Amino acid sequence: MSAKKKEVVEAASSLPSVPVDIQDQIKKQLAEQSSQVGALPTNKIALAGKKFTLPDGQSSPGPLEVIIIDFAWFMVHYPGVYNANNPQKPDCFAVGRAQPNSGELIAHESVKSPHGVTCREDDCPKNKWKSAPSGNGKACKNQRRLIVVPPNFDETTEPMTMYVSPGGLKNFDAFVSRLNNEHGILPVQCVTEISFDPDQTYPLLQFKYLDRQTRVQEAWALRERSGGMLFRPLELEDNKKTA
Repeated sequence: MSAKKKEVVEAASSLPSVPVDIQDQIKKQLAEQSSQVGALPTNKIALAGKKFTLPDGQSSPGPLEVIIIDFAWFMVHYPGVYNANNPQKPDCFAVGRAQPNSGELIAHESVKSPHGVTCREDDCPKNKWKSAPSGNGKACKNQRRLIVVPPNFDETTEPMTMYVSPGGLKNFDAFVSRLNNEHGILPVQCVTEISFDPDQTYPLLQFKYLDRQTRVQEAWALRERSGGMLFRPLELEDNKKTA
């Protein structure tokens, strides 16, 4: 063995050994770190007070014109009774394209103790009617997570998220069905007007077809790039009651 090679071997042997349980230590450190730093920016459009508040702080009662480039189910359950002064973290959630009652939508892999085998009403006691702490609703909040961009978007535009609360699901599903049946298009192919129902005190969303948009290819490219945002586990939720 050459003198140079021998020096390298001896230097390597003198390095401190890596602990066998390093992965456990890393997991522990990640858990501790998550409680010490803030969440990533969510680019979420807030709806509190029946106003559309954009990520940059601009606020307006609307209506808001957007292109809905994609959407998915977002199911979330918060333990205990709602308290605006003490928001709780969810203890179970699921995100995906499959219908909740299809049997294909299941709790996210990060959920330690799912309330059900799947999100089907027959499989999850928290997704049954009359399971809410009060009233006849469900304890699990059935929502749609939308990914939207302004009609004048370009390749540098950052997509934004918006949530359709349980009360607005019928309006959204009816809107998507009308686009399909009457125009033969997807939401990504048109400009949509989103407004608040004036007859409701809470922010119940309404959807209206305005016109086809001609930049479908560019919008589709943004749709593909925003997959991580659509299916991200959680956003910085404040658990405010919306609808």
